Amino acid sequence: MTKLINIARQYCANWDAGKCIGCVFNRKDDKLSYSISSKYSGKNCFVDKGCKYFEAVVIPGIADEKTKETAKLLRK
Repeated sequence: MTKLINIARQYCANWDAGKCIGCVFNRKDDKLSYSISSKYSGKNCFVDKGCKYFEAVVIPGIADEKTKETAKLLRK
């Protein structure tokens, strides 16, 4: 496993034993909503190929600065 996958396993709320739950957040008219995307739900984690959720939600939410910087450097 790559280091990025290890970071996703530890920090991503969508991680479920290597599969993506598929929860997607949307903002419209200053309101936040979510849905479960069939495009992602139940599929293998694809953080190594680029994941908008990981970039927009997970990385900014990592409190450990060293891990956050590692994730930023490893993402594609």
